[in-house]
Amino acid sequence: MNEPKKATVHHLVDKRFVGITAEGLRIMIDGESHATTGPRPMDLVLNAVGACAAYDVVEMLKKRQLTIKQYRVELTGERAEGTPAYYTHIHAVHHLAVPGLDQRTAERFVGLAMTKYCSVAASLKAEVSYAVVLEPATD
Repeated sequence: MNEPKKATVHHLVDKRFVGITAEGLRIMIDGESHATTGPRPMDLVLNAVGACAAYDVVEMLKKRQLTIKQYRVELTGERAEGTPAYYTHIHAVHHLAVPGLDQRTAERFVGLAMTKYCSVAASLKAEVSYAVVLEPATD
């Protein structure tokens, strides 16, 4: 069994917090409506899904010795009405510019990352869907 992950969230003022990992890395977390210093908690969740899946896609591309020219994941999250307003559906569009990567392989890699390997997505109630867009590699 994996060792439990730990983090600490410190209240700064009003709806402003700083999250600190066990390694001492910090992220501002902000719920203020003006002069924000960091993302809101649910924005962090959405970004975490994208980064988690992308991490796995990058690993699969490395194993194939493919060079990533550009890669981004655009995410859309739909939330439940009321409280808690958890994500009910998250859609991720993976835009990849990777010479030598075909559509079928890209879809397989992204599918595995989004539905099998991404621990963040697996931790949520949300239905997760995805699409893949191969883009020309530009230098």
